[in-house]
Amino acid sequence: MLKIEKISSGYGKKQVLFDVSLEVQKGDVVLLTGGNGSGKSTMLKCIYNLLPLWSGEIEFFGSKTAHLKPSDLIHKGIVYIPQKDFYFENLSVHENLQISGNLLPNDVLKVRIEEVLELTGLLKFKKRKPFDLSGGERKILAFGMALIHKPNLLLFDEPFAGVDAKNSTTLLELFKETIINPENGVIIVEHKDDAKKLYTRKIKMELGKIKT
Repeated sequence: MLKIEKISSGYGKKQVLFDVSLEVQKGDVVLLTGGNGSGKSTMLKCIYNLLPLWSGEIEFFGSKTAHLKPSDLIHKGIVYIPQKDFYFENLSVHENLQISGNLLPNDVLKVRIEEVLELTGLLKFKKRKPFDLSGGERKILAFGMALIHKPNLLLFDEPFAGVDAKNSTTLLELFKETIINPENGVIIVEHKDDAKKLYTRKIKMELGKIKT
């Protein structure tokens, strides 16, 4: 599904990733672990072309992706959920779902919004704005905004950070019901133990490299 071959990247003149290679197959749920600054989040940003590659290549189902915009990657089936700033503060839950799906035809988007609201339990909150939600409910909203696109590859940076036990359980069930299946792939960056109940493969990063 995803092939990352000897990529290097960073911020400004600071290099963060050093010749990193990784493959994700259909059905994989890959957990990236490691200390702060090890390159986990940078890896997700490179896959989603939010950071340019300094060297190396990334392929999705055999096609190179470095030249594509994030919106193009969504069409191809890749969706990224950052750790922070994944919602629009001044818009309601329903409006956030609308904005996240604005690349879809209106009739398709309308149906998917209703499906996501029902599936995630956000229906009762659809008129609320994100600051009226708990940290866990905001993460569920972020997950719902990704589900609108029915992704084949989900990149989620710290899905369980700031999430209480009840909403952690809800998120775990949503992962299992919607994203985790033999046709999809998932890459999670996470420190909390909740992710242990999801991953099929754990990869530790250290100083911008995969520790073997």
